[in-house]
This record gives sequence, C-alpha cells and structure tokens, in this order.
Amino acid sequence: MQSLLEHLVVLTVLHICPLHAAIGSTPVISLVEDTRYGFKVSCVSRGWYPKPDLQWTDGRGAVLTAESETREEQDGEGLYTVRSYLRTPEPEGGQISCVIKYGEDQGELRSSAKIIGQSIPSLPGWQVSNILLSAVFISLLLLIGISLGIWRRCVWRRYKIRPVRLV
Repeated sequence: MQSLLEHLVVLTVLHICPLHAAIGSTPVISLVEDTRYGFKVSCVSRGWYPKPDLQWTDGRGAVLTAESETREEQDGEGLYTVRSYLRTPEPEGGQISCVIKYGEDQGELRSSAKIIGQSIPSLPGWQVSNILLSAVFISLLLLIGISLGIWRRCVWRRYKIRPVRLV
C-alpha cells in the first residue's frame, strides 16, 4: 500500500511542476499551392516548450517572415505546435528555409527545400472562362452555318425538281 501512495505522490508532483524546456521536432516544409504567381508553402514543428520563434529565409539568408502567417497551438500537455504559411514568388536561388529558434541561447533547427520553376502550369480563372466562351461561340456559329447551308440546299432542290406542266 505504501508503494501505491508513493507513486501517487510522485505523479502529483510531476503534474504540478511546469515544463522547463522541450525541444520539438525538426520543421517539415510542404508545398501547399503552386500557381502562376508564386508558391504557398507550409512549415510545421511539434512538441515545443516554451514557445519558439519561427522564421523563413531565402537562399541568400534574407528573412522572408514578413510575408508569412504563423500560428502557435498548445496541446493538453502544454507543448506548442508552430505552423507557418509563406506565399512567395520563386525565391532567390530557388531555396527556402524554415528556421525554428528556441531557448535563451537561440539554438536553432532548420529545414530547407529547393523550389525549381513551376511544376503545375495554370491559368487564372478569367482566362479559362474566356477560352470556354470563345469555344462555345465558335461552335454555335459553325452549327448555324451548317444548318443554313443544308436548309438552302433543300429549298433549292424543291424548286428545281418540281415538274413543269405543259398545257
């Protein structure tokens, strides 16, 4: 019975004591969207305490964080998940990095990705609708032209074939 009481006391003490530090996972970069106007990429890292700083850099090391949206979420255990989205044209040198800075000594974890050109060619919505409307209009004109040609030919044959009466 005494060992059960000791375990309960230890568990209670562990539950009350706050976390001092927890180093999270290596950041994971994913391509979310690839358009004609640029890229939207995400970076996610889990399991941090206290809340770390996240920043984006390009191939030269220039900070791109101003063009990003970053959120921190805290789970039931008090650990933070950091999630950031960056929308950018093709980055300098084709490379982007997600850098997580943590602790008082500003240690860091870094992941990099190389983006080369556009992998998914796409058109803006207005261009697609113009192309479709043009195709429908041309098809309609062809259908009207063919119908008129057939109608004219039938009318001409009707008058040409009529027998002439000689009285």
